[in-house]
Amino acid sequence: MIMLSVGLSLTTKDFQYIIQNPRITIGGLFLKMFCFPFIGVAIANLFGLSITFQLGIFILLICPGGTTSNLITYWFSGNKALTIALTTIASFIAVVTIPILTNWAHTFYFGDSAIVKLPVMETIANIFIVMILPVLTGMLFRWRYERPSDIAERVLKYVSVVLLGVVYAIKFFASKENGGTEISKEELFTLLPVLLVINIVGLVFGFLASKFFKMNTQDSMTIGIEVSLENVSLAIVVGSVLLHNEDLVKPGLIYAMFSFWTAMGFAVIVKKLFFRKKWA
Repeated sequence: MIMLSVGLSLTTKDFQYIIQNPRITIGGLFLKMFCFPFIGVAIANLFGLSITFQLGIFILLICPGGTTSNLITYWFSGNKALTIALTTIASFIAVVTIPILTNWAHTFYFGDSAIVKLPVMETIANIFIVMILPVLTGMLFRWRYERPSDIAERVLKYVSVVLLGVVYAIKFFASKENGGTEISKEELFTLLPVLLVINIVGLVFGFLASKFFKMNTQDSMTIGIEVSLENVSLAIVVGSVLLHNEDLVKPGLIYAMFSFWTAMGFAVIVKKLFFRKKWA
């Protein structure tokens, strides 16, 4: 439903933006998909987390965000075309990068033991069904029925957030027999400060790196939000469904507890500090 709403929101203007602003789009993708995952894992390593949790964090950070980043960007007058472009392109790229990077990280942390590696082609097929097929379906529906698509996209955007909350609650509180992860208080208090630091670093890193490359504040804020918000539902699919290891899901569930709110707080701060009638 998340990715269907992304497809329903896509217009020709979004694709024109990508063509007209390749430097901003490519720069945002590079920061989001290749720089930040390794920065996040380096932070997790500095805190001395177990290698299982470090792998779980890495999987989380290579799963590009869905409509949550689009929603916050829209609410706070960010660059809507840029956030949709980054979400859509990152989703297509992630079909290939997730199985490759996950298997690389598995070998790096565990060698040939402990966790079953992802079968690349099967994983690509699974992620295609979860992410790309709904986007294409939404685009096709919008092409045929533009006005109903606008209504459906607005409804799905909010409904999907609520349903995600339900899924996270089940994974967080239910027993393993009922689909939960059984996160302990010790794990919660161990992971929470580390993930909070990673999230804040992602927001600031995305913003400052974009400003360093002379992007305006509107684009920099948008990239900061995109970099820091991850697709926790996809991370659950990879960790729980494909790798059959609930411990890999725990960092994502805890990240989902606060990342939406920290991204909103970040957007408020940026607007107060930098917004003066128009973006500078």
